Amino acid sequence: MIYLDNSATTKVRPQVLEAMLPYLSDNYGNPSSIHSLGRQARAAVDNARSQVASFLGCSENEVYFSSCATMSNNVALLGRARFVEANGLPKHLITSTIEHPAVMGPAQYLEAQGWRVTYLPVDKEGFVRLSDFESALAPDTSIVSVMWGNNEIGVLEPVEAMATMVESYAEKLGRDIFMHTDAVQIPGKLAIDLSKLKVSALSLSGHKFGAPKGIGILYLRRLFNIMPIIFGGGQEMGMFAGTESVAHIVAIGEAARLAQQEQAELEQRLRSYQKQLFESLLAHDVTITGPSDIEKRLPGHVSFSVAGIEGEALVLKSDLKGLALSSGSACHQGIIEASSVLKAIGLGQAKALGAVRISFGADNTQSDVLEAMRLLEIILGKLRKVSN
Repeated sequence: MIYLDNSATTKVRPQVLEAMLPYLSDNYGNPSSIHSLGRQARAAVDNARSQVASFLGCSENEVYFSSCATMSNNVALLGRARFVEANGLPKHLITSTIEHPAVMGPAQYLEAQGWRVTYLPVDKEGFVRLSDFESALAPDTSIVSVMWGNNEIGVLEPVEAMATMVESYAEKLGRDIFMHTDAVQIPGKLAIDLSKLKVSALSLSGHKFGAPKGIGILYLRRLFNIMPIIFGGGQEMGMFAGTESVAHIVAIGEAARLAQQEQAELEQRLRSYQKQLFESLLAHDVTITGPSDIEKRLPGHVSFSVAGIEGEALVLKSDLKGLALSSGSACHQGIIEASSVLKAIGLGQAKALGAVRISFGADNTQSDVLEAMRLLEIILGKLRKVSN
């Protein structure tokens, strides 16, 4: 099997597995215990926090460990909303129409609770127009959340420019505006430097960059307050109550260390794979979804649609040939529906149902690219004959 679905999840890196295993066996202490096993566990958590802080370019006390990015997104948005309401601040949230459900869900919940929510449209490539973003900022704006890199169509939103706009507008208002970004697809592919990217909060998920499922990160900039939405023993400075999964925290720390160390080389390699596959696909009359300029896409991300062919069929045929891809549609109770992201960029129903995503990762090689190109040419040819 040639695995080309790294935007969905990645393989646990061997070094990560090796680092976490002792904390699933001999080093099983609770980090809240004061005996030697507990202190050993606490030291491991502290070391992982230091690794993540170095990776992100921030302070250790700005790093919180969560169970996943979905939890990080919910705590960031709903926790900040609690703070806004508790302090009598205005209730306006700005987001985009192509957010992950882990952001869209909290936005819709807040809207039902009386918040004013602005859902910014995107152009045909998936970009939020900066002019629209600037126009949406208003005296009652308290929270902004825009995804950095979209998992379905690969578009990289101009979050740095947005953060600068938010900071400037907040200065005029004389109060903070909280800007959050879902950056789940970024680690390892692009450099993250939070000393330059002036967002208030950022969410990550370990299984997207070589750690196991079940561990995430919330970065929260110092002096930006949120209130807990989970209550318990006060772990993670009160933001994520519950006994820490030390093994998973050690794993994401090691994954962050490796991602920081390998980022430049991996980005270059993924760009090369991406360019080759794009050129091959364009020769076979497909419609690219998301940006046509690969420099404006997530490295290693390729998404396209084939007229007259269902994406699900292409994924299943590819699976039989040993290629793991993903489609751009979702199946609910036997009914195949086009994704909301593809609808938001104006893709018609037929093309949206024919959408496919290929995402390269750290374990892919040049031979994987060549074999994928060869097999896709065969599969597309056969599917076109059937559809005609």
